[in-house]
Amino acid sequence: MYQRQNSRNNSGFQNKFWPGDPPPDYGHQMDRHNKEDEKSRESLDSTGKTKSFRRLLERFAEKTSMQGVAYINSAKVWYAKVIWTFLLVTCTAGMGLHLYYLINQFMQFPVQTKIELGFSNLIFPAVTICNVNPIRMSKLGMASQQIQSLVQQLEWSNLQSDETTTQGARRRKRFVDELSKINKSAFSDYDEMFDNYDDNDYEFGDQKDERLEILSLFRELYKDEDRDNKVEMGHQIEEMMISCTVGKYKCYASNFTVLQHDIYGNCYTLKTGSLKITKAGPSNGLSLILYMDKEEYLKQISEGYGARIQVHDRDTYPYPGEEGFFVPSASETQIGLRMVTIERQDKPYGNCTDDIYLRKYGYKYTRSFCQTLCSQELFFKTCGCYEDDVTELYYQINTGANEKFCETRQEIKCMSRERARQNKQKAECDCKNPCREHQFLKTISYRNWPTEDYMFTLKDGVCDRIPDQCQDASDLYGQTELYGKRFWQLNQKKTR
Repeated sequence: MYQRQNSRNNSGFQNKFWPGDPPPDYGHQMDRHNKEDEKSRESLDSTGKTKSFRRLLERFAEKTSMQGVAYINSAKVWYAKVIWTFLLVTCTAGMGLHLYYLINQFMQFPVQTKIELGFSNLIFPAVTICNVNPIRMSKLGMASQQIQSLVQQLEWSNLQSDETTTQGARRRKRFVDELSKINKSAFSDYDEMFDNYDDNDYEFGDQKDERLEILSLFRELYKDEDRDNKVEMGHQIEEMMISCTVGKYKCYASNFTVLQHDIYGNCYTLKTGSLKITKAGPSNGLSLILYMDKEEYLKQISEGYGARIQVHDRDTYPYPGEEGFFVPSASETQIGLRMVTIERQDKPYGNCTDDIYLRKYGYKYTRSFCQTLCSQELFFKTCGCYEDDVTELYYQINTGANEKFCETRQEIKCMSRERARQNKQKAECDCKNPCREHQFLKTISYRNWPTEDYMFTLKDGVCDRIPDQCQDASDLYGQTELYGKRFWQLNQKKTR
């Protein structure tokens, strides 16, 4: 029943839309027509126009928000299109140059200096103290015969002599003239070698100062002494230090470590570990009373009384000769410190180095320390030996190697040539700034010290600690009192 009804319906459909039966490929033709309609519709844009590259550009010009493009497309005359095109190209080129500048600046990784001011606890620095006299007069007998002979010849009584003037009168010769009589070649065989390779840029002539030549000769002879012997001949911290306090607490000679210096003899570094100062003021820092023992000073070698002081970051190797300052005796010196912490960026923003020296050498990295080690490696590479100026440095860092220092005539010649070459090529050692360091800015003030009443207390302190120096301290008190009276009388005369 249902089958017949369907047959009648199909027959009606066929009679209405297609007379007779449809062709066999009717379905394929319909599919082809549908595809052609779809392609024709895809080739038209939303406005019904045929798609093309030119039409694409026109549509871009109509829709884009870029300034100038729409005006080029809508311009009716050719010269308007040229003007707008020129303006567009010019602006685009300017934008490209500006982007290139910004990208180039970014790739250079510029660094800005950021300064922060604040108040924080002061990391207590290391303090190195040297008596400016390298050898005590009472210990001169332990030195070599050459040093003893040179010091004896420099005695004032041995240098005094008279000369006759053109009028027949006799007068005392100048001290500088007497120094020229000392035969320096009798003490050292290497003077000519040093002179031949002593390269400098001075334009004041070739005549050298006799006094400085004598001091240089003494220091060369002092370098040849055995280290233990030099430590024994120098001033001892137990005898120099009358009082030592950090804040309200005492410090002792055992808190100091000895460092041998070619010019000042024994130097002592106070190491305070992780100590920090929480309050400002003289009563909260380090306070030292030192006895310089001027009666033990070598005549003509030590030209003044006092100490050489260097304040430096802890765990750094001290350079009191290059970075220190003098503190006179018979005075009170106050040193105010302000700590500056510098942090630098490594690559790609900067060029600094991390501290790799502390674990290897026992001292923190500094440019001075790096420059010294680098220079000595160049000496060793060229001459097979190190300079004798750095014997103490290699003793302190204790590298475990048997360092060989220049001693023979041939080695001294090679060392002099290498030193002259390094002075001309100072950029050979690449010693970068540390990525982090502490610097201490100093404010130094002085005043007359001590008072006459306090001098009795100091004299008793010397007599208690160093009985052998009690008489010298008593004599010093008398000279100080006499000096104070003379100074007062001199001021009175000037006032009148």
